[in-house]
Amino acid sequence: MKLYFAAAALLTMFSCQQSANTNTVQTEGNDSSAATPAAPIVAAGPQCFTRISGKDTSYLQFETDNEVINGQLEYRIFEKDKNQGAITGTINNNIIEAEYRFMSEGQTSVRPVVFKLENNQVLEAIPSSFDKQGVPVFEKDLTKLKYEETPFVKGDCK
Repeated sequence: MKLYFAAAALLTMFSCQQSANTNTVQTEGNDSSAATPAAPIVAAGPQCFTRISGKDTSYLQFETDNEVINGQLEYRIFEKDKNQGAITGTINNNIIEAEYRFMSEGQTSVRPVVFKLENNQVLEAIPSSFDKQGVPVFEKDLTKLKYEETPFVKGDCK
């Protein structure tokens, strides 16, 4: 019976604390800046993510400076040459639109990439089509983007 009352007391304290946090957010949201876009959920410093899908592994590392993003992206696809290079682009409303400049099979290539940051994960957008040169083309309306099922998961940077 004592355990029941202790658990009830803990739940009450937790819900009061959550309520106080919610009120703080609502109060802050009432100023005139509420109409501005949401700030990115990116912490300061390097951010590192890994995606493992079957025998394939991909790495994404980046830093942001306001809306500008710079970093490294690497795809290690099983039984294929790895792609490794730099990403440069922008982040707005937790959507990264970048150019991926990479080396693969001894050649430098450039292609667009799009990612969405969500809950300490990064989801890679799936191109809606490819142009005549095989370059991915993404939806202009970012709300219509579809994403890979397996996310990049946040981890420690090397």
